[in-house]
Amino acid sequence: MIEINISLNVQEVGILLSALELLELSDEKHISYDYGSVPTLYNKLSNVYEQMDSSDFRRQNEHYVEPSF
Repeated sequence: MIEINISLNVQEVGILLSALELLELSDEKHISYDYGSVPTLYNKLSNVYEQMDSSDFRRQNEHYVEPSF
């Protein structure tokens, strides 16, 4: 299987974008060598993110984020 479709909410896409922004240049080079262009992936996710409804992005009374791992 080469491609799959998954459903991500606006927060999850935001997490992926943030993680890509925080990559060191050496990490980006390793990822690009093994999997493809990081900027291309970032741009694809950014375009999707801009089209998503982020009006409920910051929930009131949410003072922490529980790690998912």
